[in-house]
Amino acid sequence: MKLITTLCLLACCASRAGLEWKEKEVAMEVLPTQVFTEAVFRFTNAGPQPITIGDVRVGCGCLAPRLAKRTYAVGEDGELVIRFDLRNRTGQQKKQVVVKTSDGAETKLTTLADIPKAYDIAPIMMKWVDGNTAESKTAKLVNPNKIPIKLVSANSSHKDLPVVLKTIREGFEYEVVVTRAPTARNARAVVRIETEKLDGQESKTLKFYVHAQ
Repeated sequence: MKLITTLCLLACCASRAGLEWKEKEVAMEVLPTQVFTEAVFRFTNAGPQPITIGDVRVGCGCLAPRLAKRTYAVGEDGELVIRFDLRNRTGQQKKQVVVKTSDGAETKLTTLADIPKAYDIAPIMMKWVDGNTAESKTAKLVNPNKIPIKLVSANSSHKDLPVVLKTIREGFEYEVVVTRAPTARNARAVVRIETEKLDGQESKTLKFYVHAQ
């Protein structure tokens, strides 16, 4: 009787083995000007039959899953790659991914990242109010990191609020001078500053905002 019970338990466990994940939490190291990174979750089909990954749900639009294929034979290894779009994000990031498989299992995976801020920008909202006759205003950009980050260009979204990028200390301190044209009335602009590209990455865009009443 004990032998039968043991065999039943072993058979039950084997039938539920499914995908064995080598890691369920991945912490990613990120540089201040990175615009994307990837977390790799490795697994093995430890069950008695082929398994198909049917659904991969991500907890954020900034995550994109990628699989080489969907179905894995008994004993076969695979990888689930999660691409993380880092643009417009800073600080501690914890995101979840839920994987559903053909054996009915549901596995929760976690990605962790601490995204450093490339530059502190002041002011983040630049304003001209009624009665302010200043022709130009200046935003200061300071790199709080120990590594230099070059800024290569600055552009305004409004033709009556043009900008000039000035280098104070290359890689660490810059100024963006915004000029208000006489025709700028109730004008709004987004000022975009581009960083130097990392290998294999796009340029990271920094932003501040301008309103001239």
